[in-house]
Amino acid sequence: MLNRSRLSTALIASTTVAILLGGCAGGGSPADNTEIPEGEIGAAETTSITVAIPFPDVTMYGMYWVAEALGYYEEEGLTVDVISADNVAAAVASGSAQVGVESAGTVIEAIRGGVGVEVLSSHYCRQNFDFAVQPSINSVEDLDGTSIVLAGTPGDPAEFQRAKVLKEAGWDVSTVDVEIVYPGPGSDSWTEYFVNERISLQPFYGDDRPTLEANDAKIIVESLKNWANDLHVVSSDFADKNPNTLIRFLRATMKSVDYIVEPGLGEQPTNAEEILSIVEDNDYNVDELRKDVGPGAFGGYLVCPNLYFDKEAWDVTIDTQELEPLEFDESQLDLLLKAQELMDMDNAGPETLTYP
Repeated sequence: MLNRSRLSTALIASTTVAILLGGCAGGGSPADNTEIPEGEIGAAETTSITVAIPFPDVTMYGMYWVAEALGYYEEEGLTVDVISADNVAAAVASGSAQVGVESAGTVIEAIRGGVGVEVLSSHYCRQNFDFAVQPSINSVEDLDGTSIVLAGTPGDPAEFQRAKVLKEAGWDVSTVDVEIVYPGPGSDSWTEYFVNERISLQPFYGDDRPTLEANDAKIIVESLKNWANDLHVVSSDFADKNPNTLIRFLRATMKSVDYIVEPGLGEQPTNAEEILSIVEDNDYNVDELRKDVGPGAFGGYLVCPNLYFDKEAWDVTIDTQELEPLEFDESQLDLLLKAQELMDMDNAGPETLTYP
């Protein structure tokens, strides 16, 4: 179960977290030193897990609350605490957290830089690319001389993906003189900039839409790509010493995702009211969410119930985010594959969904 009734807002500053340097790309794998048994696994080696997330978000990280409320973590002998961290990879590498959630491109660059982390699974396996512009904007030419948002923070590789999708849709921002600004990692800060007319274009997510529509924003692009989104990451050392703990964490989280997306991906969630009540019990106001609970309200378009990740997802991330090539160590997937086996799942990639 979760140690706290709501997400902790304790921040682990990247400048104060000691980064543990690892070895080659992908780090050491649990398969290198630990034998994963056939059939059911043993007891958790460590029963307390801290999960680090980039920022609190009711819908993106609700899977952990749901798993706690429904007893899935308790069934696995685990307690799970969730904190927010300025630098998730550094928090995981230092041992301040055992599991982290970070964007795929950022994870690849952390591994390239020698931070001692490796991929555990996906968190979200698809990305939605939705963009809004101010009501006075009718074409890409109208953006000339204005400020826009493509990412929350400088260096976020997702900026290249968003520019790519905009170009495909006829909004090539490289053809006009725009200032790219970075309001912060949470899309709520982007929307605040938009409402205050400090930017003319922004990416957005489902919970931003009501505010944008109330301010007469124009929705110019709505696209869903089967591109890796956020990943669960762990330190190589923790994975090596705690395979049962991590397999149990993954299994419980998969059960939670199954409950959240029931009856199926991209469909109206059957358990919406129960999920909203769980979130509300964690001291969050869900009045706005309750007004418009659609298929994507709890990540129903973005998540894969099997928490899929593989070499193809890694390579697509490198290609679409214009990163330097980096070899993927497929043995990182051993714990994920075992959890999938115990859930009678395989590691099939994301199916194409109708969107929105």
